[in-house]
Amino acid sequence: MNKISVLIADDHSMVRQGLKQILELEDDITVIAQAS
Repeated sequence: MNKISVLIADDHSMVRQGLKQILELEDDITVIAQAS
């Protein structure tokens, strides 16, 4: 199974961190980068 690569972009660091933690609970999703 292929993994989904995700880039998270938001101007609030807490939102980015929270979203990253939620997404990383999924086996088929990888957060590859964050941007603000």
